[in-house]
Order: sequence, then structure tokens, then C-alpha cells
Amino acid sequence: MANLRKDVHLLRHLVTFQSASRTANFTQAALELGISRVAVSRQIAELEEALGQKLFARNHRTVTLTQTGDAFAKNVNPALAAVAAALARQRADVSDPRISVTVTSAFATYWLMPRLIDFGALHPDIEINLVVSDRYIDIEAENIDVAVRYSPAAQTGAGWSPLFLETIFPVYSPRYAARTQLKSAQDLRRERLLFLSGRYRREARWEYWFSQRGLSSPEERSGVSVNTYINMLQAAIEGQGIALAGRPLVDTFLADGSLKSLATITPLQRDYYYLYQRPDHARACMFSNWVESQFREMPERPLIHHLYKK
Repeated sequence: MANLRKDVHLLRHLVTFQSASRTANFTQAALELGISRVAVSRQIAELEEALGQKLFARNHRTVTLTQTGDAFAKNVNPALAAVAAALARQRADVSDPRISVTVTSAFATYWLMPRLIDFGALHPDIEINLVVSDRYIDIEAENIDVAVRYSPAAQTGAGWSPLFLETIFPVYSPRYAARTQLKSAQDLRRERLLFLSGRYRREARWEYWFSQRGLSSPEERSGVSVNTYINMLQAAIEGQGIALAGRPLVDTFLADGSLKSLATITPLQRDYYYLYQRPDHARACMFSNWVESQFREMPERPLIHHLYKK
């Protein structure tokens, strides 16, 4: 730090050097910087004098980096670009109170939306642009700051961290007219089941759940077929059948008694929720910290930190 304080008067000269070394033209550098060509030439000369080395070979109409100048540019120019990027990010954090958050429709409906009022009370200055999508949108292309994604594979890129390991189990409404005592998986084969249709993976369907217990699944025509997770849960709440659902999306309904689970049937671990936070974004960090705090307060939270090496 002492050396930097001693050379602080050269910082402007380094910016000039960056432009001149990139364009290989003092006149073009002057146009970029909004100063005269004479000023560019003078600042480069002062920088060379301070370093005790020639950075440019000056020809009649052109300039070229010397070997020393080329090595200096390779060290200095990326550092200045990093500083410029950091300043831009910081200005964006201050000037734009919005953050873009993407989640699935089910996660938005059953987990996030009921809790957003809490985040708003804690951070009234932050606006949430909620991007609800059941497809995996391009985070960079869509300029997403925070994402919660449900995936069977670990998300290991920059900004990703594990959040929650889902468990699934049968749920039904107290209004549902059961045909059996609902004590075992065998009993469920005789009940009216709600089947997910459409693009959902096999692990979300009754066929997979029964196969994990060594049983064949009833035919779909024996129950009710629904094409979205939201419709399935709504049908279960209305007592139309038994759904295969999971935590944390059904926690609210289990807590208020809208849905019940079968205590005698062990939940099945399925897929993972992962949290993405745009690196070096203050407001994204605040929102991500809040999401994690909400999950920490959940009972019986199956964390999955073992998936990542610290």
C-alpha cells in the first residue's frame, strides 16, 4: 500500500498507457480519452521516466510497444480492466434497486410468494423482478441475479450452492374418501391417485415411487391425470385424490391441515434445490442470504453440503 501511495500520481498515466498500448496510436488514444495528442505523449514520457524504461518505440507516424512495454501492458491492462468492471458493478448496485430472481411456477406459488412480504419488510429499498419459468432459462443472457433451481445433478458453476434435498411422499386432504386404512404402499395401489402427465421426469411420477418399493404402479386411467404440479396439489387439497408431493412446497399445507401425510410411509429422497447468486452483487447477496435463512428455520431440513468439497 505504501508503494501505491507513492505512485498514486501515475494512475492517470496508466490509464493513458492502457489506451495507447491497445490502439498503438497516440492520436487515437487522445480521441478516446478526450485529451490532446501532446498530453498523451507527455504522460507516456513521464511514466517512462518514473519507471526508468522505454515503453514505446516512436517512429515518424506510428508508435509500437517495446519488449518491456509489451510485458508491462500484459500486467497492467487486465488489472485496470478489472478495476473498471468493479466500479461499474458497484454503480449498478447503487443505481438500480431491482434484482431479477428466477424460480419455477410451483416454487413461486407455494414457497416464495407467501414469504416475500418478509423480505420486503427487511429490505424495502430492493425491488424484486420475479421471472417465473419452468424451463431452465439462460442466466447470463437473461441477466438473472438470483435463481433457485431443482435438479438431479449438482450445479457446480460459479455462484451456485446447495440449498435443500427434497423428500417426496403421498399427501391427501382430510376430505378425501379413502378406500383403505392408508397404512402401506400396497393400500395406495387401491386408492384414487393423482398422476402427473406432461414433461415431468420419471422420478416425479407414481411409477417410479412404487418401483422403489418393489411394487408395480396402478394404471394411470384408474386415477386422475393432471398436467402441472400446481393443478395436482390443488386437486389433492380439494379431496380428488392422493398426490405424490414433497417438501418444501407442501410444508404450508401440512402445517395448516389442508393436506396430510402418511406417517407409516417413509419419505423418499429425490432431487436437489440449488441456489445461484450473481457474484459480487450486493443486493443479490442480501436476497440469497434471506432465502438461506428461511430454509435454516425449516424443521427437519435435509442439507446437502456433503455434495460440495469445502
